[in-house]
Amino acid sequence: MNAPSIGGPPPAPPIDGGRATCDVLIIGAGLAGLYAAVSLPDHLDVIVVDKGVPGGDSGSSPWAQGGLAAALGPDDSPAAHAEDTIIAGDGLCDPVAVDVLTREAPQHVLRLLELGAVLDRHHGGDVGGVPVGTEAAELLPTLSLAREGGQRVARSVRRADATGAELMRVLRLAAAPRVSRLAGIVRSLARDPAGSVTGAHVLTPDGPVAVHARATVLATGGCGGLFAATTNPDNATGDGLALAVAAGAAVRDVEFVQFHPTGLAVSGTWRFLLTEALRGAGATLHAEDGTRFLVGRHPDAELAPRHVVAKAILEQPDGTAWLDATGLGHDVLVHEFPTVLGGARQHGFDLATERVPVTPAAHYHVGGVRTDLHGRTSVLGLYACGEVASTGLHGANRMASNSLSEAVVFGARTARALAEELPDAVGDLGPAPPVGTGSRSDVAELRRQLRALMSTGAGPVRDGAALAATASQLAAWRTELGHPGESPEEIELHHGIRTSELIVGSARLRTESRGGHWREDHPHRDPAWDGVHLERTPATP
Repeated sequence: MNAPSIGGPPPAPPIDGGRATCDVLIIGAGLAGLYAAVSLPDHLDVIVVDKGVPGGDSGSSPWAQGGLAAALGPDDSPAAHAEDTIIAGDGLCDPVAVDVLTREAPQHVLRLLELGAVLDRHHGGDVGGVPVGTEAAELLPTLSLAREGGQRVARSVRRADATGAELMRVLRLAAAPRVSRLAGIVRSLARDPAGSVTGAHVLTPDGPVAVHARATVLATGGCGGLFAATTNPDNATGDGLALAVAAGAAVRDVEFVQFHPTGLAVSGTWRFLLTEALRGAGATLHAEDGTRFLVGRHPDAELAPRHVVAKAILEQPDGTAWLDATGLGHDVLVHEFPTVLGGARQHGFDLATERVPVTPAAHYHVGGVRTDLHGRTSVLGLYACGEVASTGLHGANRMASNSLSEAVVFGARTARALAEELPDAVGDLGPAPPVGTGSRSDVAELRRQLRALMSTGAGPVRDGAALAATASQLAAWRTELGHPGESPEEIELHHGIRTSELIVGSARLRTESRGGHWREDHPHRDPAWDGVHLERTPATP
């Protein structure tokens, strides 16, 4: 199921002499960024920087299949949602952040319905376009919920298996009259002499543009595009982390990269995702000989937390297992999982009649730019929300469907903070960033080498020697490349290498295995690391 067309993108902002101004600059046009935008007061002037295709599947949000986690079922509660989240987080969740998400998620489901989201109901049919003021107590319990990994009960609000596409459709419509869209990639954040962020320097197809803003929000998503096998778009290169560190902002827990267990095992970098909701509906995982290898390994078998399932698959020959959804029946697959059924068929597999090969793929960056519970980073004028941010919610491993919940809950909280504390004026934009001389012809090959390096040296299974060798190569590349030239590909490569260095540096320091971080040379969780977060606060450049 694809997101319906919504017409043209928002208008471009007025640009005068290579400069644009706004109240709030949002870098990233996924779920978190757009939900923050529509949650801001109408009178504020908002520019959204989007390096994706106008009106297309920009970022990872439209690809989210499973759903949005919220305690809406009769056998569920925010307390149960919180407990499951903390178990999945493997000892590193901030219980206050968890409490915020689990208590506030249901109200944002209602808000999405008010905006026009169409979501599945029990016993067929759907619900959408709910009038403002509708009683949530009457409406929300009628929604159909899916169960995914780490959830003790069905908890994921959904639109079949294309929930992200539906939510993005709605938010693009809601945001279009309220924001301006600037197509391009951010080269660097702008800072005044006091160190506050005052906007960004953006490379657009028409040349560089300096955007002057009273506040700037990073909503740039994750870093799956740094690995050789990923469920993310190619341009998910961790730009936000690189930009934040260059501006002096603290980052936290960046060693934790979640690898989704069930990417369809096909050639190429991108892996078609087979949603965890398939296993929630009864699909099973098998070894080549047919054995269900997760039975007896974890009480929840195939619905164990993602790092448990991914590690078990990697221990199979060639790191591949076989997903069997044939027992769900053709009608269930057609009506509840049309996206995965159709996508698998495009790759030559039929989920209705055969087991299909699956392997882990880079899926979600658990760590990120450190924020408080209102999106504030450690640098004045700079906020962050969504996958790029580290609120403390996920700990060492994200529970299924908490990503969409996090995007709306903390996107809205960021918007509230912005509305209350925007400064009356902004500081100086500062000088434009230095630009490298000439243009490299080997950027695509270096990107390929970076993916291969990160997958072998900092992928789902790591060790000290491989991490050290990876760190050495990354440092050599950064020295060799210097400042990027005037091309989006070079800027993306520059950001990707910097973010890779952050991931590898933290992975070398955490000498244990926990959540999304597995060290073969330290294969056990070490109680000495309980509650310990690795944080980097760079000196202000």
